[in-house]
Amino acid sequence: MLKNDELGIQAYRELRKMIINGKLAPGQKIVQEKLASQMGISRTPLRVALHMLEAENLIEPKNKTGFKVKTIDNKEILEIFDCRIALESTAAGILAKNISPADAQKLSRFFQPYENKKGGEYDSYKKTDTQFHDFIVEKCGNKYLYKLFKQGNLITYIERIGLIRPPEFTLDDHLDIIRAILAHDPDAAEKAMKSHLIKSKEVIEERMKGEDLT
Repeated sequence: MLKNDELGIQAYRELRKMIINGKLAPGQKIVQEKLASQMGISRTPLRVALHMLEAENLIEPKNKTGFKVKTIDNKEILEIFDCRIALESTAAGILAKNISPADAQKLSRFFQPYENKKGGEYDSYKKTDTQFHDFIVEKCGNKYLYKLFKQGNLITYIERIGLIRPPEFTLDDHLDIIRAILAHDPDAAEKAMKSHLIKSKEVIEERMKGEDLT
């Protein structure tokens, strides 16, 4: 039989997926009895999972004993983008200097399926987008930068927030970043990544202005 900690980790992974894909919606109350029954586990490993999700800032306390799925507001999204701009732009520049031939091949293939479709399927493109940004930070070779990226849980927020701009508006950005990295041009790579992320941040800022007017 699996120990409670192992069951808790399994439950955490399943609940995390449910939050990322929206099956557990922002603001939704976590009904522990129902979830424990659905997963076929007791409340003890479920609590292990919930505390792991709370540590990742994916859920937050609702009352003394309950939890709800954390809602990410536009102000928080802007703060996340500020962190992304700093870390990912630096990572792109570093990667351009030292990318290995094997990683260069992988990078060149990321968006090939979408080049003739200007974005392609939304869900597939969204997954590729997340993997692309994580790849650049991980492969840049700066372990402290990647540690900050992971500790800040930025890849999880990228998944949760989803695409700020549709694929047809971001594909060329991604290809510009790839070309600069493959050309071993750190200044161009850093500039292309920064421009890409700032464009998405500006969409959020415009959205916030619209909300202030209503």
